[in-house]
Amino acid sequence: MNLFKYKLIEPNGRVITNVINLPFEDEVSAVTYLEREGNTTLSVKKLGPITSFAIKLMQSGIQKRLTRPFLAEFLNNISMMLKSGIPIVTALEESAINSDRPNFESDISDMIITLQGGSSFSGAVEANKHIFPKSVIHLIRIGEASGTLDERIKDASDHLKRIHGIISDTKQALLYPSFVMGTMFIGLIFWLYYVVPKIVTLFTEMDVQLPALTVFIINTSGFVQSYIFELISALIISIFFITTLYKKSQFAKKRIDAVLLKTPVVGTLIQASTLAFISEYFALLMNAGIDLLQSVDIIKDSTNNAVYSDKLGEVKESLTRSETISDSFENTLIFPRFVCRMIKIGENSGTLPDQLQYVAQEYSKKLSTLVETLGKIIEPIVLIVAGTMFAIIIAGLFLPIYDLIGSIGSM
Repeated sequence: MNLFKYKLIEPNGRVITNVINLPFEDEVSAVTYLEREGNTTLSVKKLGPITSFAIKLMQSGIQKRLTRPFLAEFLNNISMMLKSGIPIVTALEESAINSDRPNFESDISDMIITLQGGSSFSGAVEANKHIFPKSVIHLIRIGEASGTLDERIKDASDHLKRIHGIISDTKQALLYPSFVMGTMFIGLIFWLYYVVPKIVTLFTEMDVQLPALTVFIINTSGFVQSYIFELISALIISIFFITTLYKKSQFAKKRIDAVLLKTPVVGTLIQASTLAFISEYFALLMNAGIDLLQSVDIIKDSTNNAVYSDKLGEVKESLTRSETISDSFENTLIFPRFVCRMIKIGENSGTLPDQLQYVAQEYSKKLSTLVETLGKIIEPIVLIVAGTMFAIIIAGLFLPIYDLIGSIGSM
């Protein structure tokens, strides 16, 4: 694909100047393509590699990220039109119209051009990996090979909807504890930065002898007052550094994921979410006719949790040694006995996709239940932590006052 800058006159007399991505090497072929609908080409220039790279980089920078529900709806529309006998090019054109996403419409136009150039639909989709997840690409490829493209695209649409539900529930569940911890932290900083200094002034005026706890709180407050901007900057930099490290370093990602899995409540949420994703994806690939080793390999690359991704690599190695599926999963020591038992039942009865789908449903239900009850689970922990923290501060601040009152009363 090459970028061409063109200027043409449409049949209605309107002059258009734009840049287009075309699967041609020469400008003559580009002119032929641009004039296919009665346009008159005024000028066409193939852009050089540096200019093309700069334009593509700029376009990707402003590109609006596609949501799973949007992509699922798009694929569902394609599936319905293909089932009705509408050609794939027409289906793509109709589904992309009025999407309110110019970049998406441009990408679909590129796909149509690729198809018109003789490419397969799976090839056109694979050339747009920034739009379509690996699961969708594999299903489309299988649908083309088996003559069931409309069914596989429908499967891909349903899969994206279910995955969106799993991820949305996980984010919703993690939002509450994040909000609570953030609020507690802000409250602590407010007390140390604003409230404590006011009371310390009172102690200074009364020349009160301060206990060790009060001295510690005053020193902490003084440190926060002196370095408040440095502390906030360090916090922001730390969050940015850890986030970047998590995204860029597989070693760091694995260590962080391992810690999160062992964290109370959060670990349970992540486990339920990841197992629901793996089971759902595994069942989908098996139903689509993808062989076992390739299915595990695809899921390994698609699983966001580095710990589970590593363990799926071990499962693949076990399967290459001709071990049973259930034993391969059980030997990793990370998949719960319930999952391994259901896999064994499916393996022995020849209903593995059904059993995996059941596992996915069970963990999706567990995740939904956790989301609904998370407030009740965290509330006692929050009360204990927040109560202890502020009790220490209040005790440290009011002990000298009680001592002062006691001294006055004994005089």
